[in-house]
Amino acid sequence: MKKLLSVSLFALTLSVSAQSYCVPEFASGCDYGDQITSFIIPGAGFSHLDTGCSSGSYGDYTSQTINLNAGVNYPFTVTHDFSTQNVKMWIDFNNDGTFDETTELVASGSSVSGTVSTTDGTIAIPATAQLGVHRMRVADRYSSQPVPCNTDGYGEAHDYTVNIGAVPSCLAPTAVSVTAVADTTATLSWTAPSVTVGTGYEYYLSTSNTSPVSATAATGSVSSPAVTLPLTGLSPVTTYYVWVRSACTATDKSAWSTSATFTTSCSVIVPGYTFDFAAGTNTCWNRADDGTPATTPSGTTSNWYDDGFLNNGYDGAVKLNVYTSAFSPTAFNAWLITPAFNLSAGGYRVKFDYGLTEYGVTTPGNLGSDDLVQFVVSQDGGTTWTVLQTWDTNTSPSNNSTQYVFNLTGYNSANTKFGFYGTNGNVADASDVDFFVDNFVVEQNVLSTNETGAAKNTVKVYPNPFSEVLNISDAADVKNVLITDISGRLIKTLANPGSVLQLGDLKQGIYLIILEMKDGSRQTVKTIKK
Repeated sequence: MKKLLSVSLFALTLSVSAQSYCVPEFASGCDYGDQITSFIIPGAGFSHLDTGCSSGSYGDYTSQTINLNAGVNYPFTVTHDFSTQNVKMWIDFNNDGTFDETTELVASGSSVSGTVSTTDGTIAIPATAQLGVHRMRVADRYSSQPVPCNTDGYGEAHDYTVNIGAVPSCLAPTAVSVTAVADTTATLSWTAPSVTVGTGYEYYLSTSNTSPVSATAATGSVSSPAVTLPLTGLSPVTTYYVWVRSACTATDKSAWSTSATFTTSCSVIVPGYTFDFAAGTNTCWNRADDGTPATTPSGTTSNWYDDGFLNNGYDGAVKLNVYTSAFSPTAFNAWLITPAFNLSAGGYRVKFDYGLTEYGVTTPGNLGSDDLVQFVVSQDGGTTWTVLQTWDTNTSPSNNSTQYVFNLTGYNSANTKFGFYGTNGNVADASDVDFFVDNFVVEQNVLSTNETGAAKNTVKVYPNPFSEVLNISDAADVKNVLITDISGRLIKTLANPGSVLQLGDLKQGIYLIILEMKDGSRQTVKTIKK
């Protein structure tokens, strides 16, 4: 019987080989990277690697046989040496020497323009496909779609032999998807195949996009008829790939499904937290290009960029270039938003280094007449925001590193985010400056008695320690003064204060002087009453 089967297969191969097929041509060739460098079908155990650009842009590889089954979908990968490629595949199921562009097209895919030199897709073998040996053509073309008997453009084509086997008794599930993705959990779902799955399903989870093969051990399983299961124990900010296969019986298992991919979210951070921007921002820091602190930020990009602090070097900090000119009159809203923090334990502070220079250099600069940079906080995960500090044309930072410190007394949300917001306004003045941020820290509050809760050297509170009188510089900018004890209990509120505060009635001890500014920001100073 085996001898007869071998003879029949050999005869079919001769029949396919005897057909006269067109030889595809690509007038511009494949020497510039528009080629089939490697062709991989993981589910079929087939890989044809590092073939390079074939002579005449065509490779006859019909000596290599790919074994596929009717009714099965096979993910494939084709690599190139250049991007913007289009791949199509045909199988001559009726062995008539031509590839019908409609009925015999089994796969197509495109790489992303300008960025990716890999094309991924799925080879779909119809359940009604004629069994046996056929010729398969894989064609790649730059920028436009290839055809079986191609004549022009940049590209390459390969021919292979395929052997189509019968529809498996156990079919793979379809429509694999992942939902409810969190930092360490997600939900995996799929659609059951048309055949009865008696035992259940197995899944394979990986951080690599390399497809499993039949011998690959499953990560986990679930009994039939369930078509969903929880994924737990995941790592935050990690991209995963997952495949599912049917276990029709204990020994009869399907091929693996096509993959689903997902990325887990960032975990809410319990301080202490230090971020020095040495490698730039990560995926837990978000950018937005629309909205103001009075509204909700939106978008995914902004004018905040990684750069050297105060224009020293080229990395290790973030900066916002703030300018408006007749050539660039459009106002922008630029956001840089931190990860979420759980401050429910209380007793934290936030601090960072900042400074301002002229654009691209280290010399001092000044914000324009309606330029604005603000440090803001949200206690609901980024929906509503409170301004903690504002820098404008009258309060432009120096070109030296200055530390901002804010005592987070009263900020106890388990979903707190901070943000840096900047806008260039609408006035086309001469200002063109870079605002820098570095060394962002959220930590337990260990304020010394001369640290302020806002930019140092902005509004001064003195003397410290004090006996009877506390002085405030720039009192005209202060709307209210709140005085709390070290536990945060409110002792006194002074509305529209003058520059001299009479505080002789306070007992000896440590107090927090909270200045609520007229621009909506807050400044906190830890003081000692003698």
